[in-house]
Amino acid sequence: MNYQAHYDRLIAKARDRVLTGYVESHHVIPKCLGGSNDRSNLVQLTPEEHYVAHQLLHKMYPKIKGLAFALIVMVADAYGTR
Repeated sequence: MNYQAHYDRLIAKARDRVLTGYVESHHVIPKCLGGSNDRSNLVQLTPEEHYVAHQLLHKMYPKIKGLAFALIVMVADAYGTR
């Protein structure tokens, strides 16, 4: 599976729309990979999309501990164990 292609489509979709209701801000290039807090590096995602984005990033870069940690924290938050 081409995780990068799926991630790129998710980000492109997020850049071309305006969401209403609850959204989560996502770093397109994660900070642990050198990304910044610049507006151009941030997109608004639904909670479900945000989780998928982090799953894809972890699959793309399985050795990056910061990405694994972010995914673990998201799961812990979802189950109220953090």
